[in-house]
Amino acid sequence: LKGQEKNLTTEAIARMNLLLHGMEDFEIKRGDTLRDPKFVSGDKLTTFDCVIANPPFSLSDWGHEKWFADKYSRNRFGIAPKKNGDFAWIMHMFSSMNEDTGRMAIVVPHGVLFRGGEEGEIRKKLVESRSCECVIGIAKNLFYGTNMATCILIFRKNRIESELNKILFIDASEIFTKGRSQNKLSDSQSDEIFKIY
Repeated sequence: LKGQEKNLTTEAIARMNLLLHGMEDFEIKRGDTLRDPKFVSGDKLTTFDCVIANPPFSLSDWGHEKWFADKYSRNRFGIAPKKNGDFAWIMHMFSSMNEDTGRMAIVVPHGVLFRGGEEGEIRKKLVESRSCECVIGIAKNLFYGTNMATCILIFRKNRIESELNKILFIDASEIFTKGRSQNKLSDSQSDEIFKIY
């Protein structure tokens, strides 16, 4: 298990959490993932079977200027807008998946599904890569610091041939329990807890 975190406090919490859950074989490094990834082998990113993240939403100071000549080829589908790094995170994670066994899940704002411009071009190329497996829309106000609606994007590098031209869309926006300041994920609302399109 490997991870990178820029914020010192969050990095310490990650280490503590892993130790409290009985994990001993892990490596958490501190640093700016988009500007200075720590898990590299020469001029290539280290790749993994599973890549997961809940990165900062719509990050405005994400390192746009460095991605024009990104030596890790994370810009192969384009460069995210200077004022919004959502697709930079997606492309970093996409580039960190093993070619044969790589899977990824990332929590992002709903805006990644419909914004145009550079983001629309990157999204189109990701869909054309046929590695996007599923999009799950989840409820608003589930995360600290934002009440915006979010979604989980699931990617898999080596998909079943018969599924290559399909993307599963799941509306799970009703699966939550209302809280005073923040909602919580819950499946106790009803028997019909989500819609598949």
